[in-house]
Amino acid sequence: MTRYQTFYELRDQPERTLLSEHEVQLTIEIAEAVKAVGGLALVVGGYPRDIVMHERLGKRLETKDVDLEVYGLQLEQLQNIIAPIHHINAVGASFGVLKVSTLDVSLPRKDSKTGAGHRGFEIVADPTLSHAEAARRRDFTINTLALNPLTGELFDEHHGTQDIERQMLRMVDPDTFGDDPLRSLRAMQFVGRFGFHIDTETLQAAQGLNLRELSKERVGEEWLKLLLKSEQPSRGLAAALELGVIEQLHPELLALVDTPQEPEWHPEGSVWNHTLMAIDVVADIIRREGLGRDEAMTVMLGALCHDLGKPLTTALDSETGRIRSHEHAKAGVPLAHAFMQTLCVPIKIQQKVEHIVFDHMFLPEVRQAKDAAIRRLAKRLAPATVQELIWVTEADFCGRTLENPDLSLIRLFQKRADELAVADAPLEHL
Repeated sequence: MTRYQTFYELRDQPERTLLSEHEVQLTIEIAEAVKAVGGLALVVGGYPRDIVMHERLGKRLETKDVDLEVYGLQLEQLQNIIAPIHHINAVGASFGVLKVSTLDVSLPRKDSKTGAGHRGFEIVADPTLSHAEAARRRDFTINTLALNPLTGELFDEHHGTQDIERQMLRMVDPDTFGDDPLRSLRAMQFVGRFGFHIDTETLQAAQGLNLRELSKERVGEEWLKLLLKSEQPSRGLAAALELGVIEQLHPELLALVDTPQEPEWHPEGSVWNHTLMAIDVVADIIRREGLGRDEAMTVMLGALCHDLGKPLTTALDSETGRIRSHEHAKAGVPLAHAFMQTLCVPIKIQQKVEHIVFDHMFLPEVRQAKDAAIRRLAKRLAPATVQELIWVTEADFCGRTLENPDLSLIRLFQKRADELAVADAPLEHL
């Protein structure tokens, strides 16, 4: 078996992990206690996947938590072993899952499909399962990896390491993959986050899933992982289109695909192409500015939704022969609202994004706008800020294939907002 760093080594080299010292130490203590009575505790899920991706592909580590799967012990035995080490939250015990501080400690489980949707399963804990058997319930082979935290041994019975090296998403079990329609959304966000491609059989299986069974909360979780964790979220959106996610769940986005734009200003082609380019610019802005989650969500959704009104307003000007989209900003507001509703976006973020969509065409007015007009803009945008609008405007402006784009208006917008102290000013100060 391939060997990776043990948790003892991580404890002595804290700069090598995103896990806290407490999580590393607690994992060691539980794993040692399990070993002492003849069981085996393995770290499963995102952590072993991410360390292999880091080692094989040089991708940065992402996982900040630990999931432990314990083999060979009954649930009551496991509880008795852990109790002297740390307090147990047993809210998930009926499914074989214990919460121990920030760690999820579980028994290996089997699923059987009982109904529609992501929750339509009967879950049965079975400590006699081997890791290879237990891992068959997972979605993609890259998520079947397991690490012994005491020895550094990697368990890889489903060839997840090989698929990581090939940068491929491949389903684990063709017979059960289709039981959970959420897997189409997970494929979407993994493509965006990791830049992987989907193997042909897995793509075909995912395309046939009924996504309308899924709750808005689960759909939103996967979308936000895609939008906020991807270096190039456009890859995930392209995968969403190919997987049928856009067609089944998001007609507002589907309409962008065939909506043309004036070539002089948008040589990249359709509104869809422009939107994909714009959200990649936002991903760069989020990293450049070190934005927190709420600001990042606001700006990313602002860029994703800013041109949703174009399919309703785009027409060919009979006099000039140019493609125009008059009033598309206003027309896009209810569509942005409808789209964010399907993702269960928090109300405040929805309000901010809708206001940004409404005013995202303010940039051409910056040169002539009086100070009072910019202050009115700031009030109109609230609870969004002028600064958030500027970032979305930058993404809109740079999300094109124009050569040497002139950013002087963006810089002027920023300068005037800073001089008037309205870029980040709370509403009551305006």
